[in-house]
Amino acid sequence: MRKVTKAMQVLDEQKRAKILTAAAKLFATQPFHKVLLSDVAEAASVGKGTLYTYFKNKEDLYLSVLYSGFSRLIHCLRDRMDEEAYGPEENMEVVIRETIRFAYQTPHLFEVMRTVPSWGPVERAKWDAKRREFKDLIESIICRGISQGIFIDPHPELTARYIPGFVRSALIDGIETIDREALTDHILRFVKAAITVKEDVC
Repeated sequence: MRKVTKAMQVLDEQKRAKILTAAAKLFATQPFHKVLLSDVAEAASVGKGTLYTYFKNKEDLYLSVLYSGFSRLIHCLRDRMDEEAYGPEENMEVVIRETIRFAYQTPHLFEVMRTVPSWGPVERAKWDAKRREFKDLIESIICRGISQGIFIDPHPELTARYIPGFVRSALIDGIETIDREALTDHILRFVKAAITVKEDVC
């Protein structure tokens, strides 16, 4: 039996990450059914048999691409958010800015996230749980803002679903033609105008 050292584990993770990156680029540019595992192996400079060391099949690879990318985004958001130092408005800005930054820096991965193939119940449940984690993070910011009298929203759970969709829709047409900062500022103004409590003007 092979003794697995820490260095070998690091190399294994690096190889897995290399496969995921290559797969994400292929899935972003071709329909799911046209991407072959042999193409992924060639793009990642690994043997096809190596793919099966990490992934059961193409569906498992696709789910891993989505799950890994979304997990990185959520981890980044949690790392940058600070409920002690930042208020709800600042944390909402963190979510929007970091989501857009993530999309611009990894456009191939963001493109893959837009299209999900027909999965079985287990794969779908895993992906839905990760998406729910993102939605819950946004909803918690809105609810905190409501409790502090900063935001007003009768249905924060719905708004938490709309915001990622709004960002995604804006990026579909804007990621190649609109300056990132201009797009970010526009979305921020739109969202804040929709949920921020308006001051009374006497």
